[in-house]
Amino acid sequence: MKTVNTVTGPVSTDQLGHVLMHEHILSSGCGIGASYPQFYADGLEEKAIKVLLDAKAEGYDTVIDAAPFSLGRDVRGLKRLSEKTGMNIMTVSGWWGRQEPFGMGLIPEEKLAAGFIHDIQVGCDNSEIKASMLKASMDTEGCTAWHTKVHHAIAMAQAETGANIMVHSYCPTETPRHQIRLLKEAGADMNKVVVEHILETTDMEFIQWIYDQGVWMGMSRLPFTGTPDVYGTSMNQRIQTIKKMLDLGMGDRMLFSHDIAIGATTFNNMPQEVQDFMDQTCPEKFCYIKKRVYPALVELGVDFDYLWKITEENPRKFFEG
Repeated sequence: MKTVNTVTGPVSTDQLGHVLMHEHILSSGCGIGASYPQFYADGLEEKAIKVLLDAKAEGYDTVIDAAPFSLGRDVRGLKRLSEKTGMNIMTVSGWWGRQEPFGMGLIPEEKLAAGFIHDIQVGCDNSEIKASMLKASMDTEGCTAWHTKVHHAIAMAQAETGANIMVHSYCPTETPRHQIRLLKEAGADMNKVVVEHILETTDMEFIQWIYDQGVWMGMSRLPFTGTPDVYGTSMNQRIQTIKKMLDLGMGDRMLFSHDIAIGATTFNNMPQEVQDFMDQTCPEKFCYIKKRVYPALVELGVDFDYLWKITEENPRKFFEG
């Protein structure tokens, strides 16, 4: 047993309970939550409280908010929501983004790593609220010099802190091949890495290759709210892929999450019809997996109790290493 950081302080891994591994409670751009909270939609906090309480009523105990600084990390807001709902909330360090941020291109890997280490050991955003995980991303732009630097930096930060890593991937172009290589180059522990967005491919040979690297499998982006031409697969294909993975014995490394946002300035400012579409696609919010995905898998012959059990046991094992 070990402890992990939450926004209200450290908790032991046996207190995490049932975990949603990759969600977005508060999301925006760099620093907006702290500097311009008025950019969020009216009533966001009340909406977030309801979503978290609904998830808690369904048996979830912990939510990981996967927004580092570059996605508008708001640790004080998350702490306030955790205190009001009783939900364990964890926040992340690292960097998400397709392009090299202005003013950061000349920062060496070691200095980036030192910043991420500070988030985990001391606190984020001039607070005492500590991050629990490290994050890097690679998407349609492929393996750039900036992504190389960030992946190396989070591996260095992991070596110093022991923190777990999540990587945002784009499986239609097999970015995990680059990401796993970069992490290994810098000495990352693959048993403490989760590769997200696995379900955006149906290539089982590639999925098997990822699993064989000793990493954890991020069953995220459930529900599917995009278009297959961009995000690779439909919701039905994602369900079928989960079943195939379970049949191949990969359930021991699956980590489930929705990867949807309760509140984000990105979505707040979209046309109303887009917001309505997203609300209609996932009216259950953080309860969608339990109410929709797991029953669909049960219809394919998967035991519900097994699915619910790995929602608790796999995150605990992941954080215990």
